Amino acid sequence: MQTSNFQIIVLGISTALILVGIAVFASFGGLLGGSNIGSVVVWGTVEADVMQNLLDGQRAEDKTFQAVSYVEKDPATYNQELVNAMANGTAPDLFMLGDRDLHSFSDKVLPIPYSSVSQSSFLGSYIDEGQLFLTSQGALALPFAVDPLVMYWNRDLFAGAGVASPPKYWNDFLSLSPKITSLDASSNVKKSAVALGEWRNISHAKEILSTLFMQAGDPIVARGSNNVPYVVFGTTPSGYPANPAESALRFYTEFANPSKTSYSWNKALPQSSTAFVSGDLAVYFGYASEYLNIANLNPNLRFSVAVMPQIEGNGTRISFGRITGLAIPRSARNPEGALVIAQKLTAKNASAYLSSQLLLPSVRRDVPADTKANAAADVFLQSALIARAWLDPDTSASNTIFKDMIESVVSGKNAPAQAVNIAAQELNRLFR
Repeated sequence: MQTSNFQIIVLGISTALILVGIAVFASFGGLLGGSNIGSVVVWGTVEADVMQNLLDGQRAEDKTFQAVSYVEKDPATYNQELVNAMANGTAPDLFMLGDRDLHSFSDKVLPIPYSSVSQSSFLGSYIDEGQLFLTSQGALALPFAVDPLVMYWNRDLFAGAGVASPPKYWNDFLSLSPKITSLDASSNVKKSAVALGEWRNISHAKEILSTLFMQAGDPIVARGSNNVPYVVFGTTPSGYPANPAESALRFYTEFANPSKTSYSWNKALPQSSTAFVSGDLAVYFGYASEYLNIANLNPNLRFSVAVMPQIEGNGTRISFGRITGLAIPRSARNPEGALVIAQKLTAKNASAYLSSQLLLPSVRRDVPADTKANAAADVFLQSALIARAWLDPDTSASNTIFKDMIESVVSGKNAPAQAVNIAAQELNRLFR
């Protein structure tokens, strides 16, 4: 039977479409059931021993991990090494990408399409902060680890002031500060209730202030429908009686004002982390990962952990958190294998093991955690579930913007409204 030209054309088109479909399936997701995925090299800043134990445990049950290797990198030079490796063709197949570097590396990452990891599966599997990795094309990374900001408090300083428990709301610090903060004859701070108001000697000042901004209703940066990030910082949402960022900045800087009853901090004091360890600071805002270090530095320090204070009456609880994901560079030699390993390393069992090794909460919602006998672990878990961050265009440059914003208000150079306006303009320039 003779074949018409039309049939030949249709047959050719159908064959081409089938081949394209096979190629797409093989590239992302087609190898998930296979055992030979090739060599996969992973770079990151997590300690080599932790990752090696994680990989060894996976190899014992899954032969796809036989050719997977991990290279620990120095955090100080990590980004530059990644950029150089991507440029000269020696990039890893998979690398750890933190929220601070997400924007600067977004054009160097191969998005994981929703056909491989659906959006509904992503949202149902990972904590809310993981949404920072989502774009209209797919996920820039799969959530791997999270380190939430928490409130450390000195039990002895609180008891000495007749205060039984740490503040639940930010406004509580206005009445707490006069009870704990003590001054000498020259009005120098000897004991401090809380380290707020300054920049240079307050550990994580940017994250603390970001928490206040986000709780007040200012997410700082958002993504448009075209997936392009844009600055919303300093705008007043419809229905808000006051500008959220301005109110938050005014509150933060009050604690460095000697004329206020809430005065508790100044730039002459030591670093807030040092002051807390030495027993001279009642409340310290730090990451969950700092817990063991604080305990080791001063075994006699009686301290506990609580969730970050919230804005009273606010229905949405928010804290700040550092989140790390596993991303595939565009220059990866084995992106197909990298995707398989990324999915397995962020799966339930692997995430549970990593969480136990790092002493941090899991980024997954389905990892069971029995925290009945560990009060700190319970706080870390609660904090991870409400953790947020924002898309930082340039960490170093935005640090300067936040520093100038704070110091201009403390020095009296600018009012909070003007300082916020200037900071918003500077953030816009960074994105442009």
